[in-house]
Amino acid sequence: MQSSRPYRISMGLFSCLLLSCLPVTANAQTIQDWDEMGYIGHRLKEASPEWLEWPLPSAQIASVSHTSTAGRSVNLSFKDLGHGKTGIALPSQREGHLRFEKLQPDQQLSDGRWHLKGEAPKAHHLEGVLKASRPGTYSVEACFKITSSFEGAIRFEVGSSHTNLELNQDAVNGLSINQSLGIVRIERPGDHPWKLTAQSASVETEGIVLMHVILRTAPEGEPISQLADGSILLHARDVRIHGTKLQYEPLPHKNTVGYWVNESDQPSWFFQCLRPGRYAVEILQGCGKGHGGSLVHLSIDQTMLPFLVEETGHFQHFVPRIVGEVRLPRPDSYELRLIPIKKAGGAVMDVRQIRLIPLAEKP
Repeated sequence: MQSSRPYRISMGLFSCLLLSCLPVTANAQTIQDWDEMGYIGHRLKEASPEWLEWPLPSAQIASVSHTSTAGRSVNLSFKDLGHGKTGIALPSQREGHLRFEKLQPDQQLSDGRWHLKGEAPKAHHLEGVLKASRPGTYSVEACFKITSSFEGAIRFEVGSSHTNLELNQDAVNGLSINQSLGIVRIERPGDHPWKLTAQSASVETEGIVLMHVILRTAPEGEPISQLADGSILLHARDVRIHGTKLQYEPLPHKNTVGYWVNESDQPSWFFQCLRPGRYAVEILQGCGKGHGGSLVHLSIDQTMLPFLVEETGHFQHFVPRIVGEVRLPRPDSYELRLIPIKKAGGAVMDVRQIRLIPLAEKP
């Protein structure tokens, strides 16, 4: 799998980059410890300054993102200020929510993310070995600093998969920038050499320092849209995995979300709904003898449907069952997620598909 696209970083966020010229503040009352997933959240008001000083060293930060009140998320740039503080460049529309992500190098986190730092034989070269616990698809995000003008490309390789981003960038005063590079696919569990390189259009690769790579779980298949008959079909092949063992198993006799041995692992599907209304939720599930009874919550919008997994005699003997109904209140993008609450046997279940079936409105 490969991807390549030209990109020039917008300077809209980086006007007046000299930190000494800008007001920087932090509301100490909002400072908190990292949560169990390695995040800190902070609510921003519209009156916030252009820069925010945060009492964390930049070496602890994997990324900083901002989600506006309209739900739009962007990565923000940041700069080490020394004395255990980091300056954050805020967007022009500042009201919203900041999220700091803790850098936890060279390990897979419980939701499936990877933070890769590896070794740095040169400023423009990082390399290491990724010890994959499962196959899967990941979006690639690189963190780097532009120290002077740079024209070239950033390339990430893992196993036989790679993606790259072309850059033509003026200096931005040593800010750390997180930028999406594209998608890669890890085909099997095991050790996979990886490397992140910057390749300049000039003879010498100057003006850029590579910091780390973030791999985030991505959908395994295609975007999901509503069908002509009004139903919404969520195939196993289009799942997004949040975890370390759960995976899409593509063999024809399986074609399922399976290997669900970790109670903390969760599958989800993102889809577009064009017709708001009531929908029955049908799940096509299999579960081996002696492994039934796991409690699972199906989450969608503001609705949570609890159900018990039923034994079907074999994990690949799939039986359709209605587990409840939901209301999708508006045409929009939605996420359906399966959340195990209690695993009763060796594995939760296998899921081949979930179908949302339109229902008539109640009188």
